[in-house]
This record gives sequence, structure tokens and C-alpha cells, in this order.
Amino acid sequence: MRTRRRLAALLSCLLAIAPQVAAAQATDVSLRDLTQLVTSERLRTYALARGLVSGGPDLGTALDLKQLLRRQGFYLEDTGWQRLVAEQALYPQISYVPNMNGGSPNERLEFGGLTFRLRDDLVARGGFAVGATYDGVLRYGWDSGRYLQLQAQLGGLYAPEPDLGTTRARLALCSRNHVTEWQFLDLCLTHYEDRRELQDVTRDEARLGVSTLFESGSNRHELGLSLTRQRIDERYRSLAEIGLESVWAGSATRLSLEYGAPTGDETGALLTAAGEIRWPVAGQVVGLGLSLSRSPETMFLGDARRDRSLGVTGLLAIDGNLVLTAAYSRTWSTVSFFEDELVSFGVSYSFP
Repeated sequence: MRTRRRLAALLSCLLAIAPQVAAAQATDVSLRDLTQLVTSERLRTYALARGLVSGGPDLGTALDLKQLLRRQGFYLEDTGWQRLVAEQALYPQISYVPNMNGGSPNERLEFGGLTFRLRDDLVARGGFAVGATYDGVLRYGWDSGRYLQLQAQLGGLYAPEPDLGTTRARLALCSRNHVTEWQFLDLCLTHYEDRRELQDVTRDEARLGVSTLFESGSNRHELGLSLTRQRIDERYRSLAEIGLESVWAGSATRLSLEYGAPTGDETGALLTAAGEIRWPVAGQVVGLGLSLSRSPETMFLGDARRDRSLGVTGLLAIDGNLVLTAAYSRTWSTVSFFEDELVSFGVSYSFP
């Protein structure tokens, strides 16, 4: 309990002081540069629009804003369906993946005073891997600020040393809708697959979300609430999430809290808190993320099992195309067999 409180306090303090620290280091960052830190297309649009209103006309900002509005269907010229976006990109990558086969993080299991050793091929194996990810987006507008978006992603990695490969695929169909002023309503259907030698995961989701954008002083924010119905294999779960994404004087941040209702024989909820900050350094983008999670309680060989996890991520984006990432994760469990500690990192490049 004490560890969880300290980690939660660390997350809160980090994201409370980070915008001020980043602002002190980047007071000359332009609004156009700041919006490039934001992952939400709508928040980028809102920040540019409010910046123009409060700061006077700027040709570059106005052109960026017009392009964003056009992508979201606010410049439809005729009635009926019109193509807004057709994009695709390829991301070659080199990564170190600690668990390529989906194996167990530990090779020994203690039960009833006895110790059992797993076969080597059932234990997690990792190594340096090469691969690529394809990302394609198609967007059609049908009314002002309302459109359908289809996104397909397909990726694979191969690690020569353990001679193992993984494949991942994601297909999402979303209806994104402007309601009034700066309020929006979205519905998304997503199918996801992750294939490894020992573990195949299939996940389907239906997500309903609402969001609103607002400003406080010179800072702009997007507040969102979503409800999701998720199926992983044959297990169903309902989730609720609240998120806040913000643009500050010299940085951009994201915060989210997620609640997952227990299913089947589980006791207690799935809880996840996450935060991320991005800020510019010498014309490049630096990011730092922190996440905390607690699983529901289940039974494993007669013992109660509950996992608690900590994740830390780092990001450096160079010239918008070259991205370096690093991640650390630690899992504590009431059943020691499921405890784990992982370090991974990767390099990817975007070919639009």
C-alpha cells in the first residue's frame, strides 16, 4: 500500500511540475511548434484557433489551422460523401524485445513446498529484432465536422538470435462527429491481433466517447470520457476512462484514469493511471511517460493472485521521422511466478 501511494504521488508531482519546468526551458517556442507535441488532432486545431484569436493574424498558423479543419470535414464543398484523407506510411524499425515468444517470465514455479522447472521453450526468450509496420488511413466526410475513418496497421518483427518472430495487426472503423461548439461524439470499432510462438491474443472493442475542449488562461485542454466494451478471446470486460490532454506554455501533457469492471471469477476492478509529458529540446521532441496499474484478484492453484505494475517510457523524435523509444516495466504479484521486470528499446523511421 505504501509503495502504491508513493508511486501515485510521484506521478502527480511529475505531471504537476513538468509544464512549469518545460516552460522555463522553452519560453521562445512558437504555438505552431507546441501543437506538434499534441497527439490529439482536435486539440491541435483548438490551440491554433484560440491562438489566432488571442494573438492576432499569423499566416503560417492560419494555413496550419485551415489544413486541420479541412482534414476533419469542415470545408465540404458539396453534399454526399467526400474523401478527406488518404494516407499511408511505412515504419522500419530495430528493437530489443525481451519476450518474443510470449513465454513465462519465470522458469520456476513453487507449489505445495515443491519447485517445478519449466521447459526452456516455455520460458520467455528475447533479443534484437528487425521489422516494419505499415499504417494506412482513409477518411470520408459526410457532413460538416463529421466523417468516417478506417485505419489499418500491420507490423512484424524477427529476432535472428532466438529465431523468433511476432506479427501484429489492428483494424479500426470510427465515426467522428462534431456536435456543437467544441464538443464531439465518437464511436469506434476495433479489432486487434498479436501473434507469437506461445501466445496469440485477439481483442475486439466497441468504444463510445465524448470530448470537450476549453481553455484556462493561455493553456488549452481536451477533456474526454469513454465507455468501452472489450472482448479478449471469450472474456468480456466493460471499461470507463477519463482523460485530459493539455497544451501549456512550453509542453504538452496527457493524463488518463481507467476503470475495468471485474469479469467471471475476478474480485475487484482493473485500475490504470497514466501520464505523459512532451516538450521541445533543440528543435526536437522529448517525451516521458509513467503508468501504474492494478489487476483484479483471481485464483491460481488455490492462491489469491493480484498484480501491480509500474511502467516508465521515454521518447525522442528527431525531425519528425526518426523516433527513439525506451521502456522499463516492473510487475509485482502476490504469486511470485508472475513477477517480472523488463527493459526494451527501439528505433523507427517513417517513410510517408
